[in-house]
Amino acid sequence: MIRGSQGQTSSNKFSLGWFEMNELSHKRREETAEVTVPIEDLEQVANEICEQALSDAKEQLHPLMQKSELHQLRKRNEFIEAFKLALEKRIAQTLAIWQPNVQAVFKFDESPMQSREAWDGSIHLLVKVPHLSEAIKMFGKKLDQSLTYCLQQLGWSRFQKHKSILEIQQVTLNELRHGTSYGAMFYAVYSVPVKVWSRRS
Repeated sequence: MIRGSQGQTSSNKFSLGWFEMNELSHKRREETAEVTVPIEDLEQVANEICEQALSDAKEQLHPLMQKSELHQLRKRNEFIEAFKLALEKRIAQTLAIWQPNVQAVFKFDESPMQSREAWDGSIHLLVKVPHLSEAIKMFGKKLDQSLTYCLQQLGWSRFQKHKSILEIQQVTLNELRHGTSYGAMFYAVYSVPVKVWSRRS
């Protein structure tokens, strides 16, 4: 937790205007809102994400297919696509719950060709934040470890070859406005990030 020191300033020296003071106060509130999550909690969270995503994907199938075994469903493209989308949404919702600074979450393709090829089992998310957060970075790494282990227990070949399945990157409002860093992806001709969750939605 970051604690601000309180000191007196004269009316002529080191005086901050209302806008600067408001921005500083807002930033401090955002920083103190960051959450550090124990790894054992994330193991349970990852299991819940996997189970919920599988359930969500089954619900998108024809009622006659919903009772099929997983080893049968994993061969069907419509189920795999639904499962990928469900994973993206569940992970995004989890990020928003554990990290209040998250404003929106987008999915993106690692390369322009990836959107045209069969899913390789990896998830790529771009998180919109007011400022870059070390807490979100660490949260993403820990969740990736737990999620990779959980998905590999399914026994699907698309997950077995991965040491890492989840990639989470951050983009700030300033980067979006100026098209810099990951904000440049939103100005691309192909493979523009697609929103999967928003705090205002």
